[in-house]
Amino acid sequence: MMTYTIYNAQSGEILHNFSCTDQATADLNLSGIDVISGTYSSQTHYIDNANAVAKDPQPSENHVFDYTTKTWQLDLNKASKFARQQRDQLLSAVDRVNPVWYASLTADQQQALVAYRQHLLDVPQQAGFPTAIEWPAKPTWLS
Repeated sequence: MMTYTIYNAQSGEILHNFSCTDQATADLNLSGIDVISGTYSSQTHYIDNANAVAKDPQPSENHVFDYTTKTWQLDLNKASKFARQQRDQLLSAVDRVNPVWYASLTADQQQALVAYRQHLLDVPQQAGFPTAIEWPAKPTWLS
C-alpha cells in the first residue's frame, strides 16, 4: 500500500491523505497536486519545503495554528466563548435557586448571593478578559 499526504504548498496546510496499491494509480490521481510520501495529520504536522514538520503541542483549545508564522495563536473569539460558557455554568447554579430556599437565607447570605451573581455577570467586562480572568469566590454555603 502506498500512502501520500496532499497539502497546500503555499501555506503548508495538510489537506488530506491518499492511499493506493500501485504507482500507476498514484501517478494518475496525484498529477499536478502538491504531495509527499507518507501519512501525516493536520492536527500534528504541517509541510515546509516538501517536508513534514511536527507542530508544537496545542497550548489550549482556544489556540489555532497560524500557517504564516507556523505557530499557535490564541483565538480571542474562542477564548471569549469558552470563558462565557464557564461563567454561564456558574450562573446556572445561582439562577436555579429555589425561591423558598432563597427566602430561608439570612439577609447577609442573600446579599452575598446577589453580589456573587453580579460579579459573574461582570466577568466579560474585566480588563484581562478573556485571557486573565479573576473568578469571584462562590459563597461557601452555596452547593
